[in-house]
Amino acid sequence: MANNIAFQAMGKTVKVAVSGAANTQSNVFTITADSPCNQYLVSNADTNSGIYFQISSTSSFNVTLPDVAPTYCIPLPPYAYKVISGPQVSSGANVYARVIGDAANASVYITPGEGL
Repeated sequence: MANNIAFQAMGKTVKVAVSGAANTQSNVFTITADSPCNQYLVSNADTNSGIYFQISSTSSFNVTLPDVAPTYCIPLPPYAYKVISGPQVSSGANVYARVIGDAANASVYITPGEGL
């Protein structure tokens, strides 16, 4: 359940990175948590490139850019962060993430937790 408190990390931060050209999707990265939570602090440390990411409860999915058709990706501008709600993660249930960047070698940091 989402809490109306300052964000509290409840698991380890994962770096989701794209190796290669712009608009190439990353591999699937696994996110785990120490205790059940369903919010994620997502940080784009790149000062020049926006990213598009997706978090899923299944490891079999693709993230695509919304250029041609609507997609479930979430945009994050350069040097920005946001807290989002998503599928519940815990020590016994993983969630998965993928990212696409506007520039080569894009990356995003995702931390599971609770709060704003």
